[in-house]
Amino acid sequence: MISMNDENLEGTPGLAIDDDPAVPGLSLRPERAEERRPVEELTREAFWNRYAPGCTEHFILHRLREAPGFRPWHSIVAEYDGSAVGHALLSPADILLDAGGALPVLTLGPLSVLPACARRGVGAALMRAAIQVAREQGETALLLTGDPAYYGRFGFLPASAFGVRMGALPASGGAPYFMALPLFDGALAGKAGRYRASPLFEEAEGEAFAAYDSAFPPRRKLKLPGQLR
Repeated sequence: MISMNDENLEGTPGLAIDDDPAVPGLSLRPERAEERRPVEELTREAFWNRYAPGCTEHFILHRLREAPGFRPWHSIVAEYDGSAVGHALLSPADILLDAGGALPVLTLGPLSVLPACARRGVGAALMRAAIQVAREQGETALLLTGDPAYYGRFGFLPASAFGVRMGALPASGGAPYFMALPLFDGALAGKAGRYRASPLFEEAEGEAFAAYDSAFPPRRKLKLPGQLR
């Protein structure tokens, strides 16, 4: 168990993340201020040419840390043999309820694992840690977009099952990859509405991104089979 009450975690005394016995030697802990750049490098490595030529996930991570509502426990590192090998980010979001008002929730992602450490349980360990910490902090629900078969293993269901939709998508069907995990019984009961993530997810292009990414080692952007865009 890694304590999360160091100087970077003011306001969260006593919070802890359990190490995952399924991955011996892997430690799960909050990100430290001095390793923000290495974690961004890890994220870039994990996503480069994965879903599109190049990637923007490292820039999204960089900006979300500075967004209103960010808390130190939102950023979780998986460490093995003294080095960060994976990372998961939580960020504030909400559901604009059809009945009026807004329900605070969290977005889970980006979740990054170094390619050399893929398929060794690191991603699953980060998922379990993120769920544990969010639940212990009294959060309502986690939402993400991803493979239903994979994320279903952790209890995620299509958000449409709770009447939650993404943008203009209908609540019934249409987006099985948009998923939700209530963090306590009844957390999303009667909470139909439209999900609203941080706008920073949609603002990861343009001159600001180009200037930021230029500080990283150059890499070739490739159009590969299976990319989403």
